[in-house]
Amino acid sequence: MPVVSRGCWRFLFGILLAGCWIPATLQAGTFEVESRRDLAVMKRKILAAQFLSRATFGPTIETIEALAERMGQIGTRRACEEWIDRQMDLPPSLHRPLIIDMVSRDGFTTTQDNAYIQRYRYHAWWHNALAGEDQLRQRVAWALSQILVTSEDGAGFNDRNPGHHSGQGRWIGPSSYYDLMVRHAFGNYRELLEDVTYHPVMGVYLSHMRNRKTDVAANRFPDENYAREIMQLFTIGLYELRMDGLLKVDGDGNLIPTYDNETIKEFAKIFTGLAFKPHPNATGTGRFYWGNDLEAPMEMFDFEHEPGTKTLLGGQVVGSDEIVDGEADIDAALDNLMAHDNVAPFIARRLIQRLVKSNPSRAYIYRVARTFNDNGQGVKGDLGAVVKAVLLDPELWRGQRLLSRRDPYRVEVVVRGTDFSSLSEPVIRYTRLLRGLHATSSHSSGRMMLMPMDYSWSQEPYRSPTVFNFYLPDYQPPGDLLGYTPPRRVPNGFLAAPEFQIKTPVTSNRLAARYIWDISSQRSQQRWSNNSAGYSHNSDLYFDLEMEKAWCTEDEDMHRLMDHLDLVFCYGSMPEDYQEAVVQKIASRTAWMKNNATWRPDMEDQRAESAIIATVLTPFAAITD
Repeated sequence: MPVVSRGCWRFLFGILLAGCWIPATLQAGTFEVESRRDLAVMKRKILAAQFLSRATFGPTIETIEALAERMGQIGTRRACEEWIDRQMDLPPSLHRPLIIDMVSRDGFTTTQDNAYIQRYRYHAWWHNALAGEDQLRQRVAWALSQILVTSEDGAGFNDRNPGHHSGQGRWIGPSSYYDLMVRHAFGNYRELLEDVTYHPVMGVYLSHMRNRKTDVAANRFPDENYAREIMQLFTIGLYELRMDGLLKVDGDGNLIPTYDNETIKEFAKIFTGLAFKPHPNATGTGRFYWGNDLEAPMEMFDFEHEPGTKTLLGGQVVGSDEIVDGEADIDAALDNLMAHDNVAPFIARRLIQRLVKSNPSRAYIYRVARTFNDNGQGVKGDLGAVVKAVLLDPELWRGQRLLSRRDPYRVEVVVRGTDFSSLSEPVIRYTRLLRGLHATSSHSSGRMMLMPMDYSWSQEPYRSPTVFNFYLPDYQPPGDLLGYTPPRRVPNGFLAAPEFQIKTPVTSNRLAARYIWDISSQRSQQRWSNNSAGYSHNSDLYFDLEMEKAWCTEDEDMHRLMDHLDLVFCYGSMPEDYQEAVVQKIASRTAWMKNNATWRPDMEDQRAESAIIATVLTPFAAITD
């Protein structure tokens, strides 16, 4: 065996595995068991893994087995509903208080100017995503943040100066905004929309902050940015929809726009008069201009609100020629938007895309939209009921068929096809890796303090490049889809693949390099320093691979390791022949180590690391069926 460094050997081994197998069929995983009873147990584990992959930032073997056991006691749907109910009862893990506590514990202040203090925005997000007990709430908040989008690219969003009311660095504002998603994850969409409208981060980002009334003489008219996006992106979309997501057409077969430019102008008048909560010393009209707090809700200043009536969707007229009441106008406008028939299917499809699959069927959209319109108690926009409808729908599990076989007893998994699957977004893939490998932090607080990771894969919380999110919900990779015709169950005969918009050769290579580096080191290195201040910190995340290494001493035990990795990272979709190829390749290439005194202590490490790399870099881990 040539002399190769340990790190280089692992890297080359990962590359070799990438080319050792060519798929032949849609046959996915095969799990051999001891008895007929074990067939049902294994099926429940696969169902639990599939569910938790959507409802959390990544399952662990412990959470899979616990949910599977409960499924055996009370049934699959009831167990999942019980799990959701318990998650909804947990107190929310908020980012703002966590940031302040982290900063203080490390001996900093939020207004410190000689250190990269804004890093704690990301530390808090990663900690809650990875370690928060309220996994479902955190996952739904992440989904909502990709619908009601802001980013750190706003005026003052990285400013260390204190807010006039919070007293904290203004850079915490985006985390305050994100906490709206956390708080309202199971609340009412109408209430969330109102809080979003009044939040100064959204006000700055979509420029309805200090949006002033019309002054024809000065050639000044209300800013239309938020008016446009609240319709196009947050509520009703561009074209009228049926409840099942099918686009409506007129008598000539043309799509029917939900609004026009005049509608935008009328809604722009609604969102005038809002400004920062004023400085305590501000008086008179100066109160409209003297304020900077990115956490306190914006206030309405009626002297800058557009007077008169405004004609909204459906011809509804709000406002008055006699009385100017900006808050009443906003209330009426939000009610007007929520009353539109599009809101339910529009939000239903986007939540399904972010939590379950890229191309939900018309029936799936209809069922979730129906729940959005009525939670069973006459309430519209109940996100808790909607999340339940999304995650308890039979379509969540229909991407795979689980077949019981005998001689030997085994469960065979067969994937259903293109429209049942979706590419997992990079952030989710990485949280799944860290949670699946039981990452723990070396930081004195035990918190998961990761640095920004967007360089590796062009995605990071708070760093959406535009208000349209990291990717468009209807994005299709260029080129024809050969040999496949979208089924009628998918709305409008259209297949989307949103996450492929940020999957490029560059991001793919960087993600692979990150995985190989982390796994071959058995830790995710998270170190930073600031030479000017002399600050240096270390919060590496160490992986616990003892279980995986225990299956690597004997060659035949590695089949159990591959089943374990399939369940935790691929949810049953890794084909048996691929698993067999990986085991054979690893066993043959490490056989020499058994009798080599220098390398024998490393054999289990090498085998476990190589098997994990050969799993998480595959399409079976990237694509959720």
